[in-house]
Amino acid sequence: MSTVATRLATRGVVGIAAFGLTLMPLAAQADHLPESNAKALEILADYYPGYWWDHTDITVAVQAAPNVKPKQLRAIHRAIDTWDLTLREEFDDLITLTDITEEVTSKHKADIVVHYVPHAGGVVFAGYAICGDHKCPNIIVASDFPVGKDTPPYTPEYLGWVTLHELGHALGLGHATNLLKSTDLMGYGWPDRGDPVLSRCDLDAIRYIFAWAFDDSNPTPPPVNGPFDCTP
Repeated sequence: MSTVATRLATRGVVGIAAFGLTLMPLAAQADHLPESNAKALEILADYYPGYWWDHTDITVAVQAAPNVKPKQLRAIHRAIDTWDLTLREEFDDLITLTDITEEVTSKHKADIVVHYVPHAGGVVFAGYAICGDHKCPNIIVASDFPVGKDTPPYTPEYLGWVTLHELGHALGLGHATNLLKSTDLMGYGWPDRGDPVLSRCDLDAIRYIFAWAFDDSNPTPPPVNGPFDCTP
């Protein structure tokens, strides 16, 4: 078993449903990504200069508030692993998202930093990605509502979905254009309309964003062409 497969098996991802995203066994996964009900996906480089990657070996680290619940923290790491597995299998290790949380003393040595602050944002947001020029040091995910609001904290599963969504933004994906009706990972229709789907369109849009790597050419931003069409 490969290193990534071993890590994911240890964390309970390989061959089972993770956060409601059905992941196939390693050899079959890339050929069985579900279709998306997103009409199109916004590409964030269209709006923000520098919001694209000039390298493909992307690293991520988690910086958590003290005394967070272990189950919640594990869900965040599993979300990173889910993206990494999917990227590796889809693109034959050309694009990777490696969790280096345990390997670095300063989390900001990573390309992407996920800050888990349970009460961040109050009732305004569950996750937020603030990215810049070829890096994304400020993904913020939250789980707990303010004291006095009669709403329980997010389950680890839901926090995992939020993290998956925000990592999609960090990679360069915007929202689904039919935002409230789409159960695509980059939509807002889940879970009311069903669990989120890490879809064929998500991965096709990643290939579009990283086209320079597949062409073996110098890093260049994706062309400004408007939303990426998800329709078959």
